[in-house]
Amino acid sequence: MVFTPRDKLILSAIAALFAVRLVTIHTIQLSPDEAYYWNWGQHPSLAYSDHPPMVAWVMAFFTALGGNSEPFVRLGGFLLSAAALFFLFDTARTLFPARRELSCDVLLAFNVTLLFPAGCIIQTPDTPMLFFWAAAAWCGSRIVAGGPGGWWYGWGAAMGLGLLSKYTMILLVPCTFGFLLFCPSLRHWFFRKEPWLGLLFALILFSPVLYWNSQHDWLSFTYQLRQGFSPKQKAVPLKLLEYLGGQAGVITPLLFAAFVGYSVKALRISLGKEHPAYLYLLFLSWPVLAFFGFSTAMGKVAEANWPAPAYIAGFILAGAVFHDVYAARPAHRRFLAAGLIVGLLMSLVVQLHLLKPFLPFPASADQTRQFHGWRELGEQVSRAVDERPSDRGYFLVSDKGTTAAEAVFYSGARLTGVDLFQPERYVFLGNLSTLRGKDAVLVLHGASEAGLKRYDGYFDSIEKAGSHDSLFRGVKIDGLSVQLFIGKGFKGSWTVEEEGKRLRR
Repeated sequence: MVFTPRDKLILSAIAALFAVRLVTIHTIQLSPDEAYYWNWGQHPSLAYSDHPPMVAWVMAFFTALGGNSEPFVRLGGFLLSAAALFFLFDTARTLFPARRELSCDVLLAFNVTLLFPAGCIIQTPDTPMLFFWAAAAWCGSRIVAGGPGGWWYGWGAAMGLGLLSKYTMILLVPCTFGFLLFCPSLRHWFFRKEPWLGLLFALILFSPVLYWNSQHDWLSFTYQLRQGFSPKQKAVPLKLLEYLGGQAGVITPLLFAAFVGYSVKALRISLGKEHPAYLYLLFLSWPVLAFFGFSTAMGKVAEANWPAPAYIAGFILAGAVFHDVYAARPAHRRFLAAGLIVGLLMSLVVQLHLLKPFLPFPASADQTRQFHGWRELGEQVSRAVDERPSDRGYFLVSDKGTTAAEAVFYSGARLTGVDLFQPERYVFLGNLSTLRGKDAVLVLHGASEAGLKRYDGYFDSIEKAGSHDSLFRGVKIDGLSVQLFIGKGFKGSWTVEEEGKRLRR
């Protein structure tokens, strides 16, 4: 593969951005969600109440190699994000072989958004899912370019592994087969065995999650449906504006505007004459955005990262339309250059702010507060245990699962952490009778007398053990500050399934 000097400059810039991200994953503390998924990885399972298992499996593998530290919790996702760029690069080259400069341009655009760098640094189920989505899109591009039917098996493997990462991956099926339906020159694949065998292969890979759900009242599926489609009291137009604003924010406004405008142009071209490459990329991007727009209208506003798979194909599409139609127009070149510069500056500022907060946001409204204060909490939990030796041993209880996971991670990963009032989230622990008789450190947010009373029936006695004020930029963050208690003699003997059913009655 031959790279031009321009390509080498872009790839060097991307390598420098990855170096900054590598420093970041070594420096900042785990976010609450990352600690939550790390806790899953300490107890491997075929699935979990919130998501499929891939993010936990990846974290478990790398922490087994390097220990329970922030870099190794994040290293797997960091490497998958870097590897996903290969699929982006080669998909662009496969679909538009005459546009050699397109591949590096797409990589650059992706790396100056806020969305992609966040996925490199902060590990969630989206990170492995986006890797497998990019792999599936790459396999599909080979089919669009006239490749043999064997690529469908690669597509099925990526599909199945993506479903083991996040259920959003299922959207790839209607996107891909919808494309075949509307592309006359490729419609013959409906009558070939390879696509259907690819789907069967994906189902086989996904079957562990299906089996787990069948054994646990379809817990994970019902959770996701409730989360995405529970009605929220807000006018639909306002929710849709919030949704679109979130997309413009994480993609950066100018690049999002270019993506929308160039997509419209690609659609007009495809309606005039068959253009399989444009049509393929349109079907892999806009139905995803439309689906989450629909879920926003019906329920809660989709979080900004949920439609992320749309931009894997969407950025290739926008770049291709620019090079095919608008590259000779100075106004378009200036607009995209401005979009890339603004995106790069925004991305660098946010990453530097993560390392050392400096932007003039109120401390209570600064989202980077979630990366601070957990190490100090862990030290205080360790002190509480060390100062009160118990022959019975300790475990940890919190009224928020993410706080429990943070406290466990930063106190040395030597305790089992649970939220007693969301037991369905701890199915992976199985029968908790092994905890009966043990003492517990209770880490409670704003523990009022009434709130503390909820725990009376679970312990022989409860005593105060201190408090932890979460300080960010010198300001106490009430939502992250906690009080500590010691619960003597846990009385529980239930399985999490039984307790979950009791609480739901």
